[in-house]
Amino acid sequence: MRNPEEIRAAAAALTDVGTRARVYLSMPVIEGVTPRALVDAADGHVTEDPGGLERKDGIFRLDEVGISTMDHGVLYGDGVFEGILIRNNTIFLYKEHMDRLDRSVEKIGIDVPVDRLALTERLLETCRQVKFPEGTGYIRLVISRGIGDLGINPRKCVSPTVFAIVSTIRLYAREAYERGIPLGLARAVRRPDPSVLDPNIKATQYLNNVLALQEGTRGTGTVEALMLNAAGYVAEATVDNVFNVIRNEGWENDPSRVEIRTPSAEYCLPGITREAVLQLAQKRGYRVVVRDDLLPIDLVGEGKECFMTGTGAGVMPITAISGVPVGDGSPGRVTMGLVDDLMAMMMDPANGLPLDTRPEDLPEALGLAAQHQYD
Repeated sequence: MRNPEEIRAAAAALTDVGTRARVYLSMPVIEGVTPRALVDAADGHVTEDPGGLERKDGIFRLDEVGISTMDHGVLYGDGVFEGILIRNNTIFLYKEHMDRLDRSVEKIGIDVPVDRLALTERLLETCRQVKFPEGTGYIRLVISRGIGDLGINPRKCVSPTVFAIVSTIRLYAREAYERGIPLGLARAVRRPDPSVLDPNIKATQYLNNVLALQEGTRGTGTVEALMLNAAGYVAEATVDNVFNVIRNEGWENDPSRVEIRTPSAEYCLPGITREAVLQLAQKRGYRVVVRDDLLPIDLVGEGKECFMTGTGAGVMPITAISGVPVGDGSPGRVTMGLVDDLMAMMMDPANGLPLDTRPEDLPEALGLAAQHQYD
């Protein structure tokens, strides 16, 4: 039974989100199915869906609109998403996130009914309605199979649903980056291999990760857990990529003596932040190695560091795994250097799409000679 105090804290956090968040929603208009708030919205945009149906979109408060209960994203988790960070009033690595979204929808066979240019314009409009403390926010962009009759067959769906929640996110307190956090370990619940679910698809079906998080953190006081693949090798954390740092003799003066290891993308989602940190590590002169045979014991012990990366987490130092210390149990110099490097990268508007980008400047900012269609 859950602690009532924990439930009240979760409710308070949701209330805080509800006061500032806005949601962009785009759906085909189907009588008796499409939410009335969207159909009746006076300031919504009306377009023609690729299938010839009327499509409408709008920007709402969270309590003003909802997703249809007939949406296959709701019924079956049939969809994909991107979590995108806003720092310094800039959507960080926006193009990279949208490119990955392209790859995800292609893999599951969704034809997105909104082109990238139009979608970006509406996302920026939504962002401008939210007050971001210190210019920091978060976009959860979701594309589901859309509304359809019961049954998992995608052919029963009319057209995809597109929505984006724009709010703030803070997974960890600032002090956590100074002291690091411990990870639990999920032993029974494993990361499925590509024959079950391709890890390169950022799918909305996260039940496997939820169960791994429950198992790996239960009774430990930890808030994140390490996942293994079916063979017992390190895959990723439940919502973050994992890195192992080996400091060989002489590393203090020779960066090539530092080795940064991370699991193969065959086992984990190739994160946008993961790729950025790999590039930052190479700029520092560190050796970067992708491994498919890392064991949990390889991440702990003396002379090592460990950290994880994610859109919401940034670079988070890991101080222990399943109660076994990493190094001396405190964040290491290599990790903290990468924390600083990523922060500097986030604060540079050149590494993303500024929120004040004008519509006429969007094609050039997005690198589009013409409107980019998801086809």
